[in-house]
Amino acid sequence: MSVFKKFAGQTLIYGLSTIISRLLNFVLTPIFVRKFEASTYGIFTNMYSWAAMINAFLAFGMETTYFRYLQKVEEKDKSKVFNNSFVVTIFTSLIFLLTILIFSNDIAHWFAKENIDSVGQYKSYIYFVGLTLVVDALAVVPFAKVRANGRPLRYGVLKLVNIITFVILNLTFIVFIPYLLQHFPDTEPYFSSWYITHGWVMCLFLIL
Repeated sequence: MSVFKKFAGQTLIYGLSTIISRLLNFVLTPIFVRKFEASTYGIFTNMYSWAAMINAFLAFGMETTYFRYLQKVEEKDKSKVFNNSFVVTIFTSLIFLLTILIFSNDIAHWFAKENIDSVGQYKSYIYFVGLTLVVDALAVVPFAKVRANGRPLRYGVLKLVNIITFVILNLTFIVFIPYLLQHFPDTEPYFSSWYITHGWVMCLFLIL
């Protein structure tokens, strides 16, 4: 019975953290739709539709692989399983990052298509999305290790901190700063050098 309770408790923590992170997309989407024009939001949607597929490639199933081989080795060799899994993730991430850097101009032209004037902006978006995907991929195996070590609370806290940071940054960039600029013009010098120059889409990629 104790094993069942432990399993149920861990499943609840892991499940809730995942559900909350997914639920945020539905909660924040109305804010994005109201704040951004259709063309602007379309850039974000287009980029992240590709990011979802690339993310699966970068993770490379290393989380499942890690858990599978962890049960087949002795205790003294478990660190090797983590190291090997993490090295593979680093390798695939570096290949992806180099590909982005080398072919960023071609990728930007493909995304921009007929709107050639936006190629420069798309290159910046591609860099930010690519770096985000690499960071996410590198976090897969360490998070799997936390779960394998039977530390659901640590896993839940890390996920919760990530979620809270995500929400705060979204509200800051999309709601709070525009409110300050609109009602308190004297604050514009503090934001004009980076917020207005890069635009809202850039801020969206930075916080996501």
